[in-house]
Amino acid sequence: MNTYETILTRRSIRSYLDTPVDPGDLKEILEAGTWAPSGVNLQPWYLVAIQSKEKLEMLGEVMERVSAKIEPSLKARFANAPAVVDETTQFIRKLGGAPVYILAFQLKPDYENTADMINLSIGAALENILLAARDKGLGTCWLTAPVEAEVGNELRDIFAPGKGPLVALITLGYPAKEARVPKRKDGRYTIV
Repeated sequence: MNTYETILTRRSIRSYLDTPVDPGDLKEILEAGTWAPSGVNLQPWYLVAIQSKEKLEMLGEVMERVSAKIEPSLKARFANAPAVVDETTQFIRKLGGAPVYILAFQLKPDYENTADMINLSIGAALENILLAARDKGLGTCWLTAPVEAEVGNELRDIFAPGKGPLVALITLGYPAKEARVPKRKDGRYTIV
């Protein structure tokens, strides 16, 4: 698969097979994240891949609370689509049964540079992870729900003590089904 095809066929997967991710593939995917560009080459990311049953359960307990905490905002946003609210809260609660979760933290508790530059750099690393996973036939979903639910510090204390704030969580595994292609919105770029 070429790069452009990988970009166009990547989807957010919300249901996974109970199949372990090959350790070599996981390492390559994480390594791809570390090759992202970053502002002034800070490389400000710290990635934690969770795959042990004990640690998956620990994260699952936190995600149960995350789902409950963000449900009211989802109900307000999708008032005319209760099925979307149910599907989203269920996914957040169980993370689609993915066999691996990747937590992305800022490397340090504080940076002199702007938070935007740090988080944009981490976002580039996360995109590399999503594309490297797709290239290996794996599915992913990028979530910010734990940040929105304000449990990032709790997750940092459990999985990355001494590091900076949580930026995002990615689910990783073999898709149980293909996700539909979301409609692209017009007017999102201009050539001048």
